[in-house]
Amino acid sequence: MLSYLHSFHAGNLADVHKHSILAWVLAYLTQKEKPVSYIETHSGRALYDLRSNDAQKTAEALGGILHPGVRPWFLSDHPYQRVIAEVQRDYGAHMYPGSPWLASRLLRPTDRLHLAELHPTECAQLRQVMGGRASIYGEDGYHLANRLCPPTPRRGLLLVDPSYELKTDYAIDP
Repeated sequence: MLSYLHSFHAGNLADVHKHSILAWVLAYLTQKEKPVSYIETHSGRALYDLRSNDAQKTAEALGGILHPGVRPWFLSDHPYQRVIAEVQRDYGAHMYPGSPWLASRLLRPTDRLHLAELHPTECAQLRQVMGGRASIYGEDGYHLANRLCPPTPRRGLLLVDPSYELKTDYAIDP
């Protein structure tokens, strides 16, 4: 139980798709001065080393963010491209930002970040990586979302991207 680790799949083409859209939506939401709530139900560890044993085992990033044809899809001022450039400048070209990292870099100090991660090791890594920039919950993300919604502030985004490792991930009403 709870054997899924996003590090096996970090930077794959699905991640590129999800993260580029997420970055664009967050940039759009922050155009207004009103604060935003960001809730993520299955956060992972937020920052991934694409040279790690996990990432190398599947090598999915080679068909995603590491593929030479992918990065040119995005203009240099695309928020996703900007955050990747920041991560690589600060931590090395082998590092990849997950959605919590993207959100923490694109949201403002007045915005609220709520991140759930049920896997104990991943949650510990998430706490370490985020360094107090978010409220982190080591609990079921669906329960967190139900407890926090409607959020304060009311404007916001809820990201639900489960591993489908638990049978309840398939339930319509978990």
